[in-house]
Amino acid sequence: MARQALGKGFGALIQQQESGAASAGVADEKRVIMAKVSEIKPSPFQPRRRFRQEQIDELASSIRESGLVQPLVVRRVGGKYELIAGERRLRAVASLGESEVKVVVMEASDQEVAEIALIENLQREDLTPLEEAEQYRLLQTKFHMKQEVIAKHVGKSRAVVANMVRLLDLVPEVRDMLENGEVTVGHAKVLLQMKNADDQVLVARRIVLRGLTVRQTEQMVRSMLNPEPPAQPAPAPEPPKGYEKVCRQLSKTLGTAVNISLKGKKGGVIEIPYTGEAELTRILEIFGVTARS
Repeated sequence: MARQALGKGFGALIQQQESGAASAGVADEKRVIMAKVSEIKPSPFQPRRRFRQEQIDELASSIRESGLVQPLVVRRVGGKYELIAGERRLRAVASLGESEVKVVVMEASDQEVAEIALIENLQREDLTPLEEAEQYRLLQTKFHMKQEVIAKHVGKSRAVVANMVRLLDLVPEVRDMLENGEVTVGHAKVLLQMKNADDQVLVARRIVLRGLTVRQTEQMVRSMLNPEPPAQPAPAPEPPKGYEKVCRQLSKTLGTAVNISLKGKKGGVIEIPYTGEAELTRILEIFGVTARS
């Protein structure tokens, strides 16, 4: 199968295979058959994890009134059918209790199915950011596709694909917030700067609690990663050199170490330490002061 068909989804792929069938003399209508619902299993490469029940119910009502307009697309795997496209339609038909459903059978490899599933969901904007990221990761790890190749197939830049895959590095609680729409992809990209899991959760909770914008989140993260150093107290001014002589004279007179320190521009403090009541009494007596009331 030609690679260029993948970027257009299964529509291009079906058209390509129909052209091949027609050239071999096979009638197009024979490609649409009736298959048992019980014999169709979901695709293991379906990126969507959540299906809104109200959408399934609406689709079921439409099928009940008008029938299934667009057949499911399947491939044969192990004697049964495996979905390539149409899981919501399959769920809707099953909910109506139908035993059979129209399908188009086509040939496709695992990699082609995974790519088609991703492209079709992206075109309908059905995927959450994490579902999209997980499908990119699947194409990388299981099928060894480079990000440049994936980006070309889905019509996005390599940087977009790389940034989406990085979302999978978020801690579980933050991933849940992203999945539930409490934080945006923009917030999540900023949160990835926080390598400490507790810090990442802390900032994410603040985003939700305070309704922070992406810019405000960037400022918060920046301040946490590069905090301002604490202001250092200004060094005490050195007393004039003449004060040293005064300190020595006072120390000699009082019999204890005396220190003079400046406070402000003009004021200061003379410190006369003592070791006990007896020494305090002795120093006070030198000044002619008695400690007794």
